[in-house]
Amino acid sequence: MNTVVYSTFNHIQGKIGSRWAQLVRETGSENILLVAIDAAKYTPKAIIATFFGDILVKPFDIDSSTSGFNKLKKLVESIKEKNGLSQVVVGIETTGHYYEHLVFKCHLEGYHVRTVNAATTAKEREALLNWSKTDNLDLMAIIQSVIHGRGTSNELPSGNIVQLRKLTRARRELVAERTKTKNLVLMHMDHIFREYQGKTVWVNGKRGFSKPFSDVFGKASRYLMRNHPHPEDILVLGKKGLRELSIRENLKIREETINILIDFAEGSISLSKEQVDADIYLLIQKLDRLEFLDNQIKALEAKIEDLFVVMEGAVILSVQGIGLVTGAELIAEMGDISDFDQAGQLIKLAGTNPIVKQSGGHRPAYYGVSKQGRRPFRNIVYQVGKSLAVNNPEMHQRYLRLKERGKHPREAYIALGNRMIRLAFSMIRNQTFYQTKDEHYVLLEEINKKIRKSNVQKFFETHVSPTVCAS
Repeated sequence: MNTVVYSTFNHIQGKIGSRWAQLVRETGSENILLVAIDAAKYTPKAIIATFFGDILVKPFDIDSSTSGFNKLKKLVESIKEKNGLSQVVVGIETTGHYYEHLVFKCHLEGYHVRTVNAATTAKEREALLNWSKTDNLDLMAIIQSVIHGRGTSNELPSGNIVQLRKLTRARRELVAERTKTKNLVLMHMDHIFREYQGKTVWVNGKRGFSKPFSDVFGKASRYLMRNHPHPEDILVLGKKGLRELSIRENLKIREETINILIDFAEGSISLSKEQVDADIYLLIQKLDRLEFLDNQIKALEAKIEDLFVVMEGAVILSVQGIGLVTGAELIAEMGDISDFDQAGQLIKLAGTNPIVKQSGGHRPAYYGVSKQGRRPFRNIVYQVGKSLAVNNPEMHQRYLRLKERGKHPREAYIALGNRMIRLAFSMIRNQTFYQTKDEHYVLLEEINKKIRKSNVQKFFETHVSPTVCAS
């Protein structure tokens, strides 16, 4: 058996690599039946082969239901018995989310499942010098990927981890939608009141910039955009009307802001109110949508908090610069760390490991990050590093040292994010809190800043002592 090659991947894949090498070694490659499945929404396709690539059953279709899986299972068991094979290994390409139910069903049948990403199968097709892409070629690429040990055999995340991952990814989608909605609001305001977001002003011959609101989406600004968006509306209200409106609606509009609004409205180049009626109508729609998204995100964050505070990964909330959302996202994307022997394997999973090239006796050259891992994981690693660079005193000093060495801010953020992965890996495995030399650091104060008071006690009961009082 050629099992030596698989052990070389162990340092990359962690325990999942070791398990695959052990499976091949203990079972014997001649006793393994390979099944490749190209997942799809309606009609998945499968092929059955030996570990040496000999096709036993040509590509065939199954439907995405119990009857389709039973057809596959009946055929697999028949071939397995006929050829005297002892182990079934199923390779499935991770297409969207359609592969997940197939993975679950295969695990229930006791099959060993290897998941293969699309980039891996693309490389296999490229190695065959074939630029075509068909379902049959995809199946052969999956077979070759499994034979070469390129898939991963970890089970799908389950329990709180999978729930947290779904919630945090849903929040990220809503945040992206909110950003898009805000941009549309600004676009409509450009048509309605061109100067509302600010304009260039000249003071003593020098160019400057003036704007009525520091936050165009603050409470006062949103009220005006919804009820008095046009320069004509501002002029009708006048200074007195704006002051009375501010008091009546508790908008806390400053006198300086009122003066700027009146000045900008008097000199506005915007079209008349009748000519931008459609924009005003659409603006109100977008503001309604924005309010709806704000409420959804707020509710989702509360749900994330309630779930996260009792998970073992919540200990990273003790780190300065790691808030509820960033902490929950990081833990959700890390998943179950028991599948890994060291933090470096998680860094590779994120694709934030540096590319190193070395040949002969030359010194190694370091390039950008590999980007070969999961994009959502890589995104949160960057965001975590960025937050630490600003909000964590010790990490901020490290960030400055990286900058002094000529690192671009993006590179420094990734470096700090990778460091946080290592720190989180250790903290979760040992269930310890953040250790800092900051004499002003108090754990209770740090946790109080990040989660609701109702959850602070729950956090301390879970991670410190069941009898602790956090009040």
